[in-house]
Amino acid sequence: MEGVTEELEQDEFVGLSKMHFDVSEEQSLILEQVGRACQEIRPIEEKCYLERRMNDRVKPIFAKAHVLGLPISRRYGDGQGADMVTYALAIERIGREGTGVRTFFSVHIALGQLTVQMWGNEGQRQAVLGPATKGERLLAFGLTEPSAGSDPSSLTTSFEEKEGRFQLSGQKTWISNGSIADTVLVFAYPKGKREGMCAFLVDKGSPGYSTKFIENKLGLPTADTSTIYLDKVEVPKENLLGPKGKGLSVAYSGLMNGRLSVAAGCVGVIQDCLDEAVRYAGVRVQHGKKIGRHQLVQRHIGIISTNLDAARWLVLRAAFLKQKFEDDPANVELRDAADLAITKAKYFAANASFDSANRAVQVFGANGYSFEARPARHLADTRVTSIYEGANEILEQKIALGSLGKGFEAYS
Repeated sequence: MEGVTEELEQDEFVGLSKMHFDVSEEQSLILEQVGRACQEIRPIEEKCYLERRMNDRVKPIFAKAHVLGLPISRRYGDGQGADMVTYALAIERIGREGTGVRTFFSVHIALGQLTVQMWGNEGQRQAVLGPATKGERLLAFGLTEPSAGSDPSSLTTSFEEKEGRFQLSGQKTWISNGSIADTVLVFAYPKGKREGMCAFLVDKGSPGYSTKFIENKLGLPTADTSTIYLDKVEVPKENLLGPKGKGLSVAYSGLMNGRLSVAAGCVGVIQDCLDEAVRYAGVRVQHGKKIGRHQLVQRHIGIISTNLDAARWLVLRAAFLKQKFEDDPANVELRDAADLAITKAKYFAANASFDSANRAVQVFGANGYSFEARPARHLADTRVTSIYEGANEILEQKIALGSLGKGFEAYS
């Protein structure tokens, strides 16, 4: 009877859990496609990095692979209609090729296309997303200014309404894709006011619009980073993105997508650091044996491996919750849950990627202190991931507020 009881008790729980960690056949096909493009871009990226110049082959290679519109609806251009988990997996794979490559996607797709898809009207979606998913129109996200980084309320870029058009003046800086973008999402306040922020689709080539490439960055030499100048740039009224006065909401929704993309890319960095450290530890010999047999080298590799799993599951959970919110966009609780999960994922993955790159450089020793080594490039590039799309200090406060609740806002 005891054996029968045990069997019955076990049967009660068969199929109870709905959790699974399998990659579907469709996802595998997409990731294989992304992987082939990554293999093609790797030698080009390495050459561009050592020559300290922008990699202009990212767009055509990934456009050919049908990746530039991966999470965008099939109604628009080359959109593939992928869910957020699939998108995160794809960005993780791209992240292995370097943060410079991944930055292009985070801006063009996550901050750009997904924001237009969520907030744009049908005419804007057709006009922007159709060509953007094919790489025929590149996008950038113009929020940061010289005196406004973590505090969007400090923006000084302003607009006036004149004769059925908007006229924008101001300056945006540290804008990824800034010099190469055909359309930039620009955020501005009404002139003389500190409320009513609006978002605009501003086209490159408009009179009064100019850019300047930012030189001498610590990392990301293969990514375009620029300052954008707006001198009474006229924007048609139909280029207002989202409801008038809701620009801050547009910006925050874009940052959710951007942070998820950064986090996923950082997972790819950790994976590449682990691969490189394991490979090198298996061939480098010191003190009469391969360094992989030395305990302190093993410690670095063990921590990198743990960083990888922890960051990956945080990102996938965040992507899962983000997709649930996408499916039910009016659900405020889902939005807040997704926002908090994304914040945690970005915070942890960004810091873990820098730590992992640092440890991989240590495993390489002196041979890691050169941009010829992949860990050195990751170390230089991932430093920015704990700054852009939400600095560590801001994200720590958001995470704490998720536990403390309303009434404990640091900036209220």
